[in-house]
Amino acid sequence: MVERVLNMKFNDAAEGKFTFAIKDIKADIKDADIKVAMESIVAKDIFLSKGGRLDSIAEAQIVTKETTDVVL
Repeated sequence: MVERVLNMKFNDAAEGKFTFAIKDIKADIKDADIKVAMESIVAKDIFLSKGGRLDSIAEAQIVTKETTDVVL
């Protein structure tokens, strides 16, 4: 089984980081689509972190993990 997680990191008002993760993303997602989504999250002021509102996008990663069951 292959699991893909999108980690989106933002800068908040207190100059801290806020990470939002989405599991089971599409295999064909484009970098540009991720950037647009992140910019929309900041512009629409959707989330509030411990450090306040999200000010800007910082970075994003797609983490892929493959699990193989062992037959015992």
